[in-house]
Amino acid sequence: MDKSQLIEIIKNRLGLQEQEFKVIRDNPRFQRMFENALTASRYRLVAEVVESKGCHSGHVVGQKLFFDSSGNLLTKECPERVCAFLMPNLTVLINAFFENLMNGRDPNEVIFNRTGCFDVGPTLGGWGHVVVEMRAERKP
Repeated sequence: MDKSQLIEIIKNRLGLQEQEFKVIRDNPRFQRMFENALTASRYRLVAEVVESKGCHSGHVVGQKLFFDSSGNLLTKECPERVCAFLMPNLTVLINAFFENLMNGRDPNEVIFNRTGCFDVGPTLGGWGHVVVEMRAERKP
């Protein structure tokens, strides 16, 4: 696949008409993204549970959530239950990895690659707490 084919796939996926997509296609910032998107597509993002105590959704240490390089949750590869209170903080990490991928950098250069759910745990007035660590890995 070449760059022009990729651009057409992105345009169709976004469901934009040619005139609408022209703004994106002509933007210099997005040119860098178009150049790096094929390499980025060889990765997936993995959020692995590294701590879990009192999780009502049942997340346990070692459990993994998988996302494609664009940040889409790969539901068929994930646990049946994924806590909504974990996702907002995880989105910040996904964006950092996505930025590295789209800029042609090593996605694993993210220094602060851990986050957790909103629940603060029973000692601070909540129920439990989950911490995940994010990494990018080559697709199997």
